[in-house]
Amino acid sequence: MNKEAFKDKYGVENVYTWSGYIDDDREAGVLKLIITISGSLNISPSYYSTIAIGEGLGVYIDYNYASTEPFNVILDKPVDGFSFLGTDDFGSEYNRYKKYLPDTYNEGIGFNDFNTGAEFFKKRTDNELGHKVVSAIFKDLESALWAFGATLKHRKDTFLRHAKEFGYRRPSEDETAYWVYVYFQGEGRARTWLRANKGFNINNNMSDRGQVHKLAMERLASWRYLQSKRIFSH
Repeated sequence: MNKEAFKDKYGVENVYTWSGYIDDDREAGVLKLIITISGSLNISPSYYSTIAIGEGLGVYIDYNYASTEPFNVILDKPVDGFSFLGTDDFGSEYNRYKKYLPDTYNEGIGFNDFNTGAEFFKKRTDNELGHKVVSAIFKDLESALWAFGATLKHRKDTFLRHAKEFGYRRPSEDETAYWVYVYFQGEGRARTWLRANKGFNINNNMSDRGQVHKLAMERLASWRYLQSKRIFSH
């Protein structure tokens, strides 16, 4: 199926060709990290890639190819999680994510001195809604992708827990992909929307879900399109 077929199937304006960020030798290091981390967290690597690239990993890759041969993506420089992975609340919510992270994963104290072995330092900023958040600066791409994965896994578990509380049936793969992204965008309002939705129907676009619904449907369609490239097994 081409992009137009996925647009028609899911009723979206945009299907993104995000395979271009992970499909050549220069990006092999990024691909290896994605496969390793998503596997440890039991998340589909194609879905993990779709959400990560859409949240800014693609921008990071664009600007961080080495200037010398073999021009690989740089993996060992600090990464702003707010700008490049959508981990807006990682600094303030770290304790909720710790169970998904390696035992050696630790928070830095004081200045951004990564020579101390810290995986991240807190960063205070304002999000797109003008709300103050505490995100993080990570020591390298591996630390950043672990944080992103832990956040995504937390949102998936939270979604499934709420669905069980509401007495809903088991969601399909498409429904799970849609709602996990909605939860990634904000678990509080996502819970309210899921309850009001009275099930998983992804075509029931309640007016107050607006832009989040649009983005979630585009992520879903782009994920399925990425799967068709057969970079991953699932």
